[in-house]
Amino acid sequence: MNAGILIQALINGIMVGGIYAMIGMSLNLIFGVMKIVNFCQGEILMVGMYVTYLLYSELGLDPFVAIPLVAVIMFFFGVLVQVSLITRSIKEDGDQNILFLTCCLGTLLSNLFLLVFKSDYRTVQSVFSNQVLTVGGMNISVTRLLGFFVLCAVTVLIFLMLKHTKLGKQIRATSQNAVGAQVTGIKTKFVYACTYGIGSAIAGIAGACLMSYYYVFPSVGNTYGTRSFIVVTMGGLGSVFGAFFGGIALGVMETVGSVVVGAAFKDTLVFVAFILILVIKENLNIRRKRG
Repeated sequence: MNAGILIQALINGIMVGGIYAMIGMSLNLIFGVMKIVNFCQGEILMVGMYVTYLLYSELGLDPFVAIPLVAVIMFFFGVLVQVSLITRSIKEDGDQNILFLTCCLGTLLSNLFLLVFKSDYRTVQSVFSNQVLTVGGMNISVTRLLGFFVLCAVTVLIFLMLKHTKLGKQIRATSQNAVGAQVTGIKTKFVYACTYGIGSAIAGIAGACLMSYYYVFPSVGNTYGTRSFIVVTMGGLGSVFGAFFGGIALGVMETVGSVVVGAAFKDTLVFVAFILILVIKENLNIRRKRG
């Protein structure tokens, strides 16, 4: 097989993996602090994509220009969901309520947007949509490259926020011991709301980047929601930076796999690899417990 084709697929995989990494990081941030698995994260990405579409269609904003506004809108959307639904459903005797709530919320959002926007596929046109950067004979889509740069910027900003801001320190304290954080005077409900808001904002940013070269429809969250769980499994549940590398690895696996085994079987390859990772991790955990 031509080495140039594999290198091109590798580059494309890294670019695509940036979106997977962002949605995985948003899911992991919420789990790491709140200890809940958010099954509607894919639908939150879908909401961010539609927000980007509306800003483009109504205000003429380029997807990359709209990123700050999309992030703010999605942050407050996440805070609203957390305060009005998630907080009221948290019980001390288990997390079944949250699982059912997030699953139903995802279904509600996808059907609500289906009612409003129908099943039409919608996209936007960025000023960079038709631009290609050629380096060493390899073609790189400018929109995907910019999306990857946004991922790197978001990762750095999350790291700086968690390490050097008051809210970031409160988030880390709450993730380690929520009861202890409350004893020291930290308002954990406020931290939970901000965390869910930040996770939604990151998903919205991923949606804005994705809209520059993809399209949105009401059930698009199913695809990326599933990918987000694969990412967090590969990178470790609760690890933001693990999700970064897990997303890149998943993107590379998809694109290179489509070249090696064919595009029709790339999803099969991804899910087989996912199952193998689950089996290997479980065996390693069993060995650690025995050892």
